[in-house]
Amino acid sequence: MIAGGIQVHHVIFSVKAFIAGMLAYLIADYFGLTNPYWALGSAYIVTNPLSGSVASKAVYRLGGTVLGAGAVIVLVPSFVQEPVLLVMAITLWAAICLFVSSLDRTPRAYVFMLAGYTAALTGFSIVSTPEISFTYGTSRMIEIGIGILCASVVGRLILPQALAPVLSGKVEGWLSNAADLTREVLSGEADAARTQAERNRLAADATGMRMLGAQVAYEGAQARAAVERLQAIKYRMVMILPQLSELADLRTALGQSARGREAGRAIIAPVQDWLDMEDAQALAAVDRLLSRLAQTGAAVLADDSEALRALWEGAPAGALGTWEALLVTRLAERLSDLVCIWNDCRILRSDLAHSEGPALRQSLSSRYRRSDHLHFDYGTSVLAVVTMMVAAGIAAAIWIGTGWHYGAGMLEFAIIMCSFMAAMDNSVPVMKKVLQLTLIALGLAFVYQFAILPAIGGGFAAEAAALAFVLIPCGILMASPPTWFAGFQVSVNLIYMLTLSNQIGTDLVSFTNASLGTVAGLIVAATVTSVFRAIGAERAARRIARAGWSVVIDAASGRRNFERERLYGRMLDRLGQIVPRLGALPEGSRVRGNDILRDLRVSLTVMQIQRAKAALAPVARMRTEEVLARIAALYRARRRHQEGAPDDLRRALDMALAAVPLSDRPLCDALAGLRCTLFAAAPPPGLDPLYRPSFDRRTDDERIPA
Repeated sequence: MIAGGIQVHHVIFSVKAFIAGMLAYLIADYFGLTNPYWALGSAYIVTNPLSGSVASKAVYRLGGTVLGAGAVIVLVPSFVQEPVLLVMAITLWAAICLFVSSLDRTPRAYVFMLAGYTAALTGFSIVSTPEISFTYGTSRMIEIGIGILCASVVGRLILPQALAPVLSGKVEGWLSNAADLTREVLSGEADAARTQAERNRLAADATGMRMLGAQVAYEGAQARAAVERLQAIKYRMVMILPQLSELADLRTALGQSARGREAGRAIIAPVQDWLDMEDAQALAAVDRLLSRLAQTGAAVLADDSEALRALWEGAPAGALGTWEALLVTRLAERLSDLVCIWNDCRILRSDLAHSEGPALRQSLSSRYRRSDHLHFDYGTSVLAVVTMMVAAGIAAAIWIGTGWHYGAGMLEFAIIMCSFMAAMDNSVPVMKKVLQLTLIALGLAFVYQFAILPAIGGGFAAEAAALAFVLIPCGILMASPPTWFAGFQVSVNLIYMLTLSNQIGTDLVSFTNASLGTVAGLIVAATVTSVFRAIGAERAARRIARAGWSVVIDAASGRRNFERERLYGRMLDRLGQIVPRLGALPEGSRVRGNDILRDLRVSLTVMQIQRAKAALAPVARMRTEEVLARIAALYRARRRHQEGAPDDLRRALDMALAAVPLSDRPLCDALAGLRCTLFAAAPPPGLDPLYRPSFDRRTDDERIPA
């Protein structure tokens, strides 16, 4: 089952997990706790090949257990005389916890999800005996705490594998791939479809690294010192992607004329050389390169071809046209931004593994330390909660209506499955797989419960030796990401189905009823989810894309003023969420061809236009507002599954460019950038020859040189 075969580190991880689990079971059993198998199961749940992941999950699991047990201690005595109300109260608590968990897109979300279903696991078991709520709840916390402690100690003491070097390697790999993509974009040799796919993959990888980064701080003081630089470099990394998107379009637009191609090639070549330099050499040369890029715009707009050729070898000798000059100026600005970002990445990368750094590096870490601005889909979260509550309601009705004592297990597993699968678009296939693996675990538990354990006669050593034949192979599966799910489901379900204690149970009726309750809970959860929650990748991806289109509409309509950093974070996070779903989208899907980076650039440029249009003369302002209105109309049409009117928008952009005076450089630059973003391959607009002196605004319909 493991691609490439079993490796030594797979076996080491499995043995460590087994040692931690059996140590937790031995301690819990020695102190006479009610359900020592909970300690064993908790050790397997939190164990992970990376010590930082073990520590973070241990903290989150302990916190969730405490919250869940606290809820039981409060709710059970409050509804001691009303079992039905108690079931409703615990279900409502689990629903609230699931809603909060679905909105907290960090590893910390495990705390809230666990708090919800821990209350269900504990509370429904003692509905008929509410007087033991405090004892039962505290006992469950102690058992889980022992398992967590053993998994953490064993993970730290026996051949620990730190997460920080793994994450540093991922950052290095990301930057290397981004550098290759940057070279392809600058050379003009990249295929448009492949470039977009590679940008999407880098965005998805950055989203995954955000989750890993949240766990690094649990590895000690040195790792915590690296977190600040890690946050900074992640923020700068994702800023590369929009820059590459625009540079590709600028190259396409400049390629419409021979002079534009020559000017673009001359300016880009030194940047390519700078990217190929070693870090030390590049850091020494960056100021000179940025200075040349800063002087480019002035030379172009002043029609000083000699100054341009002095700056860039190979620049065209004659004057550039108006449109070409606007594009070349914008190209120089975007290249300057790209060089600054890559320079910061070089500095931060070289210091990522150190706890102390030069003042400049610490300044960069502080300047680009940002909280994550993430996309939240409240509708999907509400749907997940409704699905769980309906499944819980059906299971509770069967339990209460039939008076079946083991129906509590059905309700518990319905809540657990709906909670764990809440983040999936369509979790029904996964639930079916869980059912298959649960049946496998059920068969193994039956053999152990009624054949192996009675034959060996009890005793810790004998039980451990018997369990090793299943738990160690399952641990090997857990060590490999592709097979982790199978190993986890079989091992954890086997542990909880056996209900190991200091006395071997051979009650076939109880075992059968408990097993039926588990299977029935899975079936109820899968059935309800297939009706309420199977939204599919197409619908989920479109919901995310619509959120991005709404941002563009709001910006173009002037209804909202977005913070730049927040907009970057939200749009790139949306891209990171759509990318994993692209493979499941049908060929004709509109979302498949949608470029969120282009939407981000449109919204940023639109906000720039909104800020600059107030100072325009009436006609120029009217033309600019027409552009904004047509952008809003185009994206509204996308939301309604309709085609917009891009040709009308292009004509409106050309008229606005002709009406806005060249002296208003920020607005001219924004309009040129917007046209390049939306119509990079279109023929150049028919603009008047570029007047080199500044312009006044004595008339509305024509520009007169001062």
